[in-house]
Amino acid sequence: MSDRMWEFHALMTQHRPAPLAVLHASAALALLLTTAPAIASPRPRHAVIFYTGETHGVLEPCGCTSAPLGDFARVTALVRAAAGKHHDALLVDAGNLSYPPGALSPRKEAAAKLRATFLARETGRLPFGGSALGECDLAAGPDHVTPKRLAVNAEPAAFVEPSRIVDTGGIKIGVLGIVDQQVARQAGLKASDPGPAAAQEVTRLRGKGAEIVVLLAPVERPLARTLARNSGADIVVVGKNLGKGMARAERVGKAFLVAAGDELQYVGRLDIVLREPAPRSANDALDDAGGPEQAKERLREIDRDLTRLTADLARWEKDPSSDAAFVAGKQRKREALVTERAKLATRKWQPPTRGSYLTNVLIPVRRSLPRDRALKASLRRLDRAIGAANLAQAEPPPAPEPGRAFYVGTAKCTSCHKAADRQWRRTPHAHAWKTLVKVGKQHDDDCVSCHVTGYGEVGGSSLGHTRGLRDVQCEVCHEPNSIHVEKRGKESPYAGSLGTPEKVCVRCHNEKHSDTFQYEPYLRDALGPGHGELLLDKIGPGTTARQLRRAAAKAAAQGKH
Repeated sequence: MSDRMWEFHALMTQHRPAPLAVLHASAALALLLTTAPAIASPRPRHAVIFYTGETHGVLEPCGCTSAPLGDFARVTALVRAAAGKHHDALLVDAGNLSYPPGALSPRKEAAAKLRATFLARETGRLPFGGSALGECDLAAGPDHVTPKRLAVNAEPAAFVEPSRIVDTGGIKIGVLGIVDQQVARQAGLKASDPGPAAAQEVTRLRGKGAEIVVLLAPVERPLARTLARNSGADIVVVGKNLGKGMARAERVGKAFLVAAGDELQYVGRLDIVLREPAPRSANDALDDAGGPEQAKERLREIDRDLTRLTADLARWEKDPSSDAAFVAGKQRKREALVTERAKLATRKWQPPTRGSYLTNVLIPVRRSLPRDRALKASLRRLDRAIGAANLAQAEPPPAPEPGRAFYVGTAKCTSCHKAADRQWRRTPHAHAWKTLVKVGKQHDDDCVSCHVTGYGEVGGSSLGHTRGLRDVQCEVCHEPNSIHVEKRGKESPYAGSLGTPEKVCVRCHNEKHSDTFQYEPYLRDALGPGHGELLLDKIGPGTTARQLRRAAAKAAAQGKH
């Protein structure tokens, strides 16, 4: 296969094409077969490197949002699909893989260790290049670090090694990691300055035949940049304070700095194409070719800049005190952006015609991506194991106290509030527990609290002790009502709470778990005949929670989130 044909194939397999795209690809390939000139140079070698960081033991996202991101089963499917039968892909991790930030609470420790062990086992079944040693990986102590970590500057230990060389797509890839010296000291380990240790190991890897060297750095970006500039590595993967990651690779000296999104929300993908015959020399340039996704990202950036700049120019041109030279400069900048946008919109991305190169893209791990079936089944078994571990140490909620209201459950309310009960049963609150059971999370300590009533409260519920208080019932909004029931509603003043301030809602309806939440639209769905009709009249007609969720779901389906 010629260079042009092979690179066309690599481009088309970067992302799963739609059926129509497959037809276009077939037609284009047929054209290449008839028009591509013969090229005497060796066939380019192609390897895919997926990279992650700060997974924090999070295997699946909260499913309560409209467009949840992250899922180890989807990442696994991505890696295996790209690797194929010829081992053309590799997964590396920049550290903080195993445990959540902060100290492990005794209540959650057993579940956290089960997740960490699961991650270690399943990453080992992938084409895995290794993981660096981050602070969170040491949360359960050095004896519980798994899988074995790459930390070239750490003292010898059973759970660390300096580096590895992995043959991927015909390219020898050296992978090394470092550990932050302060993190090592806090864990009772000894570690040297990562800079000299990394540079020495990169040289050793080159001597062993590594053509591409990847450095995994669970440190802040300023230190990662220093390592990129001085270590001699080709790629440095950041593994700390990632957020949503870096949309583009950052050139630092001869190296590239990249970062994935945390908790597997965005997984990075590097496609490396070497045109030089093996072995590649470290002096051979490796260029960032951008790629089709980078072109799309740049278009989005230009659109944002144009929107802001157009509004600013309109304001400045109306202001007689505006500096004319300054405004003229901004007008020229706007014209340049318009020109650049027109070129990007009409020009299809093509790989460079000569030289070795890479492309980098952050892939949002959305529901639209396929899940690995075997891993999906393993995750369900893990859920059951975690549930059993949680139940084994579950404790009942604090007992009711004399003279203090406790939770009685909706069953005690319906005899007097039938209309309100009918309205409640039409809301998602009435089915909150069922949504947990459906996905096997009814014993997950991170999920239960927002799907039951009075969780952790005096006379309320707790994990394993939810009978009668499942679902988001009346007393979540109106406070515990045992006194109201005991007095048969004749106490004065009312012993509960008639109004529900927004601060009560956002305990669960926050950005992480309920991305479409707006107070008044959600009230419109909760209120109705026999349940807050006066308040409903007061806030008036308008957008409802159901409409917000539908709009968000539609946007997610179109990939706009």
